[in-house]
Amino acid sequence: MAETNITWLWLPTVIFAHLFAGFWLVKTLLLNDPQALSCLWRRKKPVSKSVAHARALQKAAQAAAASAEGVVAADIILHVPRNKQSAGGTLQPDTEGIAGDEDGLDRAGSLDVEGGPDILNDALYEEGASAKLDNANLRIEPLELSWQRLGCSYRAATGTKVVLQDVYGRASPGEMQALLGPSGAGKSTLMDILAQRKSVGTLTGQLLVGGRPVTRSFIRKTAYVPQDDNFVPTMTTIETMRFYAAIILPDSLGRTGRLQRVEEVLAAVGLGTHHKTLVGGVLPGGLMLRGLSGGERKRLSIAAGILAAPSVVFLDEPTSGLDSFAALTVMGYMKRMARCNGQVVIASIHQPRSAIWSMFDSVTLLSTGRLMYSGPRDGLVDWFASRGYNYDAGLHGVASDWALDLVAIGFHKPKRFYGHTITNKEQLFSISAAFVARYRDAAGIKGDGPPAKAASSHSLHDQLAGIGGKLRGAMRRSSAGGAIAHAHAVSVTAPAAPPAGARGGSALSEADQLDPAPAPLWATGWWSQYAACLGRELLAVTRNPADVAGRTLTFSWVALLMGLLYFNMPLDASSLRGRLNLLFNGLVFFCLMPYISMSLYTADKKFYIADASAKLYRAHAYYAAKVTATLPFQVLSALIFTFTVYGMAGLRPGIVHIVKNGVVTSLLYIIAVQVLHCCALLAPNQDAAFMFSIMWSTVQLLMSNFFITFNDLRFKWLSFLRWFSALYYAFEGLSRVEFGDAEFDCSGGVDPAGVTFLKQLMPNSKFLNLSAVTNALTNPGPDCVADTNALLNYYQFLRPFNRTVGILFGYLAITHACTYAVMVLVARRERR
Repeated sequence: MAETNITWLWLPTVIFAHLFAGFWLVKTLLLNDPQALSCLWRRKKPVSKSVAHARALQKAAQAAAASAEGVVAADIILHVPRNKQSAGGTLQPDTEGIAGDEDGLDRAGSLDVEGGPDILNDALYEEGASAKLDNANLRIEPLELSWQRLGCSYRAATGTKVVLQDVYGRASPGEMQALLGPSGAGKSTLMDILAQRKSVGTLTGQLLVGGRPVTRSFIRKTAYVPQDDNFVPTMTTIETMRFYAAIILPDSLGRTGRLQRVEEVLAAVGLGTHHKTLVGGVLPGGLMLRGLSGGERKRLSIAAGILAAPSVVFLDEPTSGLDSFAALTVMGYMKRMARCNGQVVIASIHQPRSAIWSMFDSVTLLSTGRLMYSGPRDGLVDWFASRGYNYDAGLHGVASDWALDLVAIGFHKPKRFYGHTITNKEQLFSISAAFVARYRDAAGIKGDGPPAKAASSHSLHDQLAGIGGKLRGAMRRSSAGGAIAHAHAVSVTAPAAPPAGARGGSALSEADQLDPAPAPLWATGWWSQYAACLGRELLAVTRNPADVAGRTLTFSWVALLMGLLYFNMPLDASSLRGRLNLLFNGLVFFCLMPYISMSLYTADKKFYIADASAKLYRAHAYYAAKVTATLPFQVLSALIFTFTVYGMAGLRPGIVHIVKNGVVTSLLYIIAVQVLHCCALLAPNQDAAFMFSIMWSTVQLLMSNFFITFNDLRFKWLSFLRWFSALYYAFEGLSRVEFGDAEFDCSGGVDPAGVTFLKQLMPNSKFLNLSAVTNALTNPGPDCVADTNALLNYYQFLRPFNRTVGILFGYLAITHACTYAVMVLVARRERR
């Protein structure tokens, strides 16, 4: 039998596929472990004495964590004093011999516990130059925040559910404030309202900035650091920060200014020597990638948040999931940053340890949505003591733990463990009402209107400090923002539109008419956002072994298997059935292969929703970048499969036919990818996404005109479903490429086994048993030619090839439009 396989087509394709995939795999391996290959021919160099000594000192510093104040002091020694400023103005950490101050470490471990907070605050203030973040181009604008009568409620089946009611508070420049409360107290709700991120519920109250109602420009002056970061695991620290710099820093800074800013911020949070370290984490699909530690990831989150020099930084559970040393390190950076830059830092925190508790200047305590206290940290104990609830350090431990236990209700609290404590809602509401009344009186708030007079930051804090309470010097330094001008206070209510809770009450920012020149919603232009998103997408897909490299190898290996099954098909009529089956099986493969990447699509949804909540970039800039980054690799995978199978099986020869086949298969594959991406966005979880996708795939297979032709349908009206089957159009296009106006030699006749099958199938047919008929079937003569147009007519594949391709392009355009619309809709309906 003559060789029909096209070796020059399939063999180079297979070689290229493996080289291409191997390139990305090796590159990812080297990025994750730069010494992975060099260790094969190089012996490991011994560690120098100086490096070993530095490492030993670092371990000793962490061992000093047995004392809470010792940990913070060790952190100061390790990160702050060694920072020095280069000639260019960029902060550079001095890593030469961390071991230079062993005496300092000894002093850190011997801090007096009683005087620890004072010593700590002074040390943080004096050594805080390393946290200086603003420069000539990015100035931090000191903002004084205050909020009055904040509330949030939802409509539920059982009635209105109030999650926050009548909450007051304030925060001054340079102040670090803690949001405390038991689970369900309303901490996250309050923070979302203050950060202008709340999207559901009925919101009430006033949020004032410098005494004026908040405007749209406020959100550009804030940073929100979520509990769980949203970093791409395959990007390095410097790449991650450059992405955020390209998105949120103004174009006026230029490339050099942005890079300088990134260097400054990374140095300020102690990541100046981790530029090439991968963020790491769990990749879509479950593969674990080594990278930054938990504390370093949290500092990277903070670095991304403070990159644009925000006036206010909101931290959602910044110590969650961190060990004691990492938690203290993170909060130490935030303390220095607030004190050095005059920024407001508001952090929701759960059970802070003693050293972390001592860092906070003020605290807001909530319980069941009610305000229990808001004011200086030192005044918390005095306030509750004035209500008859005394704090005993020996019995209760840290004051923050005692306060949380005190306001937690709904379970039995034995007196021998808790002392005199709050046990029911009546007591809780009574104390809350008493504090709110005292706060309103101290702030000069009369009735439901604005304050009757401006209350200075000092006087209000002093009045709220409680009986015998007194602010420390550090607190007074941080409250230098001045008085609040309480003019123009406007009460705003933002009811949720039906259905209940479907939309949010972000109307707390509806005072934009008071802002003569509202800040633009986006810091950068469309092209800058597109370029930044494109770079991130390329790094994400090429460095994930399960994405570009894994998909390329999978397509190549499956193509090799299918090519072996149909290898070297003869160019005669005996191969018609095999060729038709091969075309259909290949198209089914393209419909099913996107399922292996479902975890990638669901992960993309998580990334986009988080970025959309932060209003990082325009939706269409992100979508265009994603399509640009992924489309070439999708087409490449489809062509690798197509050319491998085409060449090994020996389909219709000719460059034109090969190109046409590749166009159709590529279109079907990217259509299938787009549909599954749309399903992943539309579905609430990955299981539902599979269900939606299987419904689509079922229509593709059943309405392909292969298993049953439309003429054979019992219910003819079902044939309208073929318009939803991209597989039907692709099958038609490939059939016309392979069989259109083609003639196959049939001089060999029907296979004897086929003749025997016909006789057994119709045993009563005397015609088939005639010897003349049998000879005509098995030996039709040398001039026998099979006209394959008859095959196309049988399947009703009569549409011209170009029209079929046009329909597939239209199908693809519709899937893109649906995917984009669903993406935007899902982001808008994200409940927060």
